[in-house]
Amino acid sequence: MITTLDKEHSVKKRYPEFDVAKAIALAGVIIGHSTYLGTPDRLASIFYSFDMPLFFIVSGFFSKPEAKLTLDYVKKNAKSLLMPYLITCIGVIGCSFLGAVLTGKTNPIEMANHWFMASLYGCGGITPATPAFVSAIGALWYLFALFFGKMLLTVVNQFRHPAILVLGFFFCGNVLAQIVWLPWSILQALSATLFLYIGQIIRKHALLDENSIEPICWLFMAGIWGYSALCFGKLYMVTNTYVNGTQDVIGSIFGSLVILKLCQMACKHIPRVTKPIAWIGKYTLPFFCMHLIELNVFPYRYVSGIVENLPLAPWIGYLIVRFAIIALLTGILYVLPRPISKWYFQSKQKSQTGR
Repeated sequence: MITTLDKEHSVKKRYPEFDVAKAIALAGVIIGHSTYLGTPDRLASIFYSFDMPLFFIVSGFFSKPEAKLTLDYVKKNAKSLLMPYLITCIGVIGCSFLGAVLTGKTNPIEMANHWFMASLYGCGGITPATPAFVSAIGALWYLFALFFGKMLLTVVNQFRHPAILVLGFFFCGNVLAQIVWLPWSILQALSATLFLYIGQIIRKHALLDENSIEPICWLFMAGIWGYSALCFGKLYMVTNTYVNGTQDVIGSIFGSLVILKLCQMACKHIPRVTKPIAWIGKYTLPFFCMHLIELNVFPYRYVSGIVENLPLAPWIGYLIVRFAIIALLTGILYVLPRPISKWYFQSKQKSQTGR
């Protein structure tokens, strides 16, 4: 996503199943953003049924229940989440300006101003309640939502019955989204606190441990998730839209649990397959942010002739190109000077500390 994405548990014991799950969710996000390139809506809906909730659940799993809302805690999470947001937004603004200059089809100043205003407001999508002057920044809404969600989680954890407050936040986030669309993904954060809290519950009660849940219960959860994904699949956290209400929420929680359990089993039985996937999941943050730049800037019309002549369904060809561009941009990000790249790659921070 991201869970702070590759940073949250890098200094602790790594759980490869979580990295594999994050890689799957990241692929789901990219596939879901590719319907305009021909990706089947049904496939996108299946991923939409769990991908973003899974990111928040994983982050909640690695969030300490005893954490306090101190200035140091705020600073730590601001550095982990808001600095990548800021740098990525600067990248989008710069690339859109340069793209407009090179193509000559749009006004460079207007393009830069468009993304500048979108960056300031920090919302991922447009709703009927969105102010007219606001543009969507896209996938980066997640970083703001995770930041504020983690702040809210530390608050509710101080109370005797945090679950009640979490449900209250979720309800308020959904109701207010119909009335007013606040900046910095604050409303999404209110709702996302539920999934963060679920992540804590999973760890507290060791729900992923062997024999902690009966096989019949796993089958039941998989069935509920499958039913939700195939028959509903309209969960859009980006706009706080849960078209089917409780069905979407329960389906996403069960789906995330099932995905995590399947990833855990795969890591145990086929480690050669899961190891490279886990490596991708370890670097979800830079991949995710570079997807935002690719999504908002890259002109796919220039490769349409090549893609549509490949011996593949065009949407598969576009996905291959999309993944390749994201990988290329992430590689470029890695070799950028450390003052920039360190906010995305934990190894760069360690290198700096060691000097």
